Amino acid sequence: MTLHQFMLKDLQDLYQAESEQAGRLRELAGQTQFQQLKTALEEHAVETEQQITRLSQILQMIGESPGGDGQVPVGVQGLTSEARHKAEELQDPGLRDVALIAAAQKMEHYEIACYGTARAIANTLGLDEAARLLQTTLSEEEAADKRLTQIALILYKQVGQEEPAAV
Repeated sequence: MTLHQFMLKDLQDLYQAESEQAGRLRELAGQTQFQQLKTALEEHAVETEQQITRLSQILQMIGESPGGDGQVPVGVQGLTSEARHKAEELQDPGLRDVALIAAAQKMEHYEIACYGTARAIANTLGLDEAARLLQTTLSEEEAADKRLTQIALILYKQVGQEEPAAV
């Protein structure tokens, strides 16, 4: 396998992951009670659709299609499964929102790592336009993570105030 082939596989995996994530973000938004989190997830779902389009553009630039093996990466499957399981088991709406925001941030961190790697490889291979587009998405993912952190801090305080005092 060459570095180019490695990048191609990663880009195709990202395409599948983002495609899975777009629907999942809307699902998470529908499960949350915390309006700021709901809005952030809905807005990031729209942004994710733009990122999917951008990935398609990058793949076309290098003469490839987004198809790949058509499988959602195993790591994404695990993160999605974990999020669903936690959301189903938690009855308290505040704690469910804490679990949902944690799941969303785990996915953002996965995507940040993937986009950072893909951008670095594109730079190494002299694929300047692809690297620029990947950087755009990487910046969006970092901003989404930062926004989720800000929302989480507010949410944690609210949920923590509902907790009984430690003895």
